[in-house]
Amino acid sequence: MEKPSFNLHSHTARCGHASGEDYEYVEAARNAGFTEMGFSDHVMLPGVIQDGIRGRYEELPGYIESVLGLKETFKDSIRIHLGLEAEWYGDRFSDYYRYLLSRDDFEFLILGQHCFIEDNCLHWYGMLPEEERLDRYEKDLIAGMESGLFTYVAHPDTYVRWQHSFTPRCVELAHNIATVAQRLQLPLEINCAPSRSSNFPFYDASRLIYPCPEFWKIVAKYDVPVVLGVDAHSPNDYAKTDYQYFLRFAQSLGLKLLRNVPVFPTLD
Repeated sequence: MEKPSFNLHSHTARCGHASGEDYEYVEAARNAGFTEMGFSDHVMLPGVIQDGIRGRYEELPGYIESVLGLKETFKDSIRIHLGLEAEWYGDRFSDYYRYLLSRDDFEFLILGQHCFIEDNCLHWYGMLPEEERLDRYEKDLIAGMESGLFTYVAHPDTYVRWQHSFTPRCVELAHNIATVAQRLQLPLEINCAPSRSSNFPFYDASRLIYPCPEFWKIVAKYDVPVVLGVDAHSPNDYAKTDYQYFLRFAQSLGLKLLRNVPVFPTLD
């Protein structure tokens, strides 16, 4: 089965937990057979420092300049898109996100919910008790989905990584995410990153890992567009990803896998 023509989920070393030069990601994506790729490093936030998690706000201009330069350099062999992966923090950074999307050179945001803001500090969902964690993740993720600012939802099933079993609340959450995605026709991402770890395919000895089959079996019951995301943190990740595995996974569940780049939101 032929894989989709694009990957929009690709980071850079600026985030502090990825490696490689920007141009190496482009070459790797091209060598893997993609005709389009998007840079979507973890969003640099004004006034926020999370070294090792995301680049500093002062690095944003250099990031934009680099991607635009590569876009021109490689224009004859691969189409490059400029974006970022961002959390939804309510109104805290919504104007900033709108500013980015209003720029002529900036194309997309993907929603990747890793943490939340409380008392002016960033916190990981995994630090919360289970019920509170799932409730907060659901609230923040769905609010982000409904904001209209995101092209797709990265690893929507990331909440299982803190779970020892796929509980009835996890089932409910999967249905709620799929219901909103169907209503908005907002794509959900099958994330390939865990496939490159020793825990693949899905479980280690103590907790779940995504992509979670139980989650995607539920999504398959809905009319939801699905994308494949390499989530590259190294140029080598393009070569190490078992695309055929994920294509078979999507096909076996009857998921509606998009073959071409989804439509980027436009601001009113």
